Formats: sequence, structure tokens, C-alpha cells
Amino acid sequence: MGYRSEVAFAIAPPLVDKFLAVMAASEKVRDLIKFDEKYKEGIEFDKYEKGDVFVYLGSIKWYEGYEEIDKIKEFFDEHEEDDDNIRFVRIGEDLDDKEVMGYYQEDTIYIPSPGIHF
Repeated sequence: MGYRSEVAFAIAPPLVDKFLAVMAASEKVRDLIKFDEKYKEGIEFDKYEKGDVFVYLGSIKWYEGYEEIDKIKEFFDEHEEDDDNIRFVRIGEDLDDKEVMGYYQEDTIYIPSPGIHF
């Protein structure tokens, strides 16, 4: 079974070619993020603006040491300073297990704050 996370990330057009190079170099990355019509998750193009990339993975074992995860994390780590062109959000099963990086589409891709609903 294993610990599962929910992951979403977006890449603005200036960095898409670099991300596509990561995909081209790794069949495991391509397999991980290929679009699944049934579950409506995986890679989408032109989601927020022409030329961008968006990926949503609803229930994934996001473990360091998995080649495909490491390749994606390396991409985001390498472009951390270009934070206006990337957005990465991950939440785990534990309430305190969250990762957020970058500002691209931050008003659209975010973890909502808990609140009182009535």
C-alpha cells in the first residue's frame, strides 16, 4: 500500500523546453505523468496559458529514491531561483506533510487553509 501524496505542478512557457528535455531523457518520467483519461490526471498542456505545462497526480508514492521522482525534484531544485516560472505543491497523508515551491499560478494551485464551515 504505502504512503500516498497528492501532487500538482505547473511550469510556465520559458521553462517548458527544459522540462520536456527531462521527459525525453526518462521513460519512467513519461510513464509517471502520462495523462490518464479515466482519472483525469497526468500532464496537460496550455492549462493556464498557451505553452505551459500542468501535471496533477492524485494518489502517488512520492518517494525519494524513485528515479522518476528524483528527476522531477531535480528539475524543480535546479529552477528554484526562477520561482516565477514554476509551481510545485505536494500534500501527504499527514496534515503537516506539505511542500510548496514557486509562484507561477499560485492563486490557482494552492493548499486551502483550514477554516470553520457552517
